[in-house]
Amino acid sequence: MATLWFDALTPKHMKLAVHVKRIAEDKGYSFLLTSRFYDELPGMASMLGLSPIFVGSHGGRALEDKLRESSRRMAELTDLVLSKGVELVVSHGSPEATRIGFGLAAKVININDSPHAEAVARLTVPLSDKLVTTSFVPTSAWKAYGPKKGAIVRYRGLEVVAWVKGSFHHPLELGIDHSKPVVVFRPEETKASYIDADAKGQANSETQGSVYAEALRRASQSKSFTLVVAPRYASQRANLREKLPDALVLDQVVDGLRLISSADIFVGAGGTMTWEAALMGVPTISCFPGRTYVEQRFLKERLLTRASASTLDEVLARMLSRLPMMKKDVSARASRFLSTLSDPVPVVAGLV
Repeated sequence: MATLWFDALTPKHMKLAVHVKRIAEDKGYSFLLTSRFYDELPGMASMLGLSPIFVGSHGGRALEDKLRESSRRMAELTDLVLSKGVELVVSHGSPEATRIGFGLAAKVININDSPHAEAVARLTVPLSDKLVTTSFVPTSAWKAYGPKKGAIVRYRGLEVVAWVKGSFHHPLELGIDHSKPVVVFRPEETKASYIDADAKGQANSETQGSVYAEALRRASQSKSFTLVVAPRYASQRANLREKLPDALVLDQVVDGLRLISSADIFVGAGGTMTWEAALMGVPTISCFPGRTYVEQRFLKERLLTRASASTLDEVLARMLSRLPMMKKDVSARASRFLSTLSDPVPVVAGLV
């Protein structure tokens, strides 16, 4: 039996893996799921009932460490893939999986909505047989990376729609004071290569935990809300506990959608949870350190409010002052927008 291989490098990838696994089984493939040791991934896999083979790790922020770890990981994965008879490679922009698939003449399908992640795009787009991407990203953004002719396959929607649409999630029991609004904060991905360019001139966010911590500390002095923080790494967790002593800083991986369901306001410095929150109708502030096409679409739909490290406390205060009306308005707009969106799963299934 031929094997379909999916390599999951982030929590979002792990969520996509659930759907790709179903595609593989429906199409008669054996399914191989790999991942890497990277903070939240083992816990996320367990939560989703997945059993990936963990190979290698992230490598951290330093370019030399990223390169060395990617090279080591590629060598180990090559041996594994050769032993499994892989004929089809699917990932969300995994440089190692894409390069191995190309090297072994397997069909390579990449799902990607993030042309701003330049390093990943340069390493994967030219070697992909198919690039499945949202129509919210213009084709020109991908053509700069040299895709194969006919490789770009667009759909009107987002990846997160696959697990947000038609689902209901009970709020988490966090043991916090719900007499005040609950603000959930998801910090930036400080180890990502694109942060180096987008956060240029800012303080080292890995050392601080987040460049938004000071604004959140100022805002929390009003005691008008309960702050919950969902850090990405152990180092970030320790730093944010120090910077935000009055906040509940979560110490383990939780169901992100249930966490969002517990929030009155969501503040996101990344992508995935920010899009999830906006589509779930939670008043959402995006403070991603840069601009993306997907964020621009959410702003157009008035499902996001934009803030920076210097304005976050003011934006949060304004949102809290009109929260009941905003929650009703955002919920209605989110429901209408979500009803018009599709996800990439049927598209990928049609390419397999």
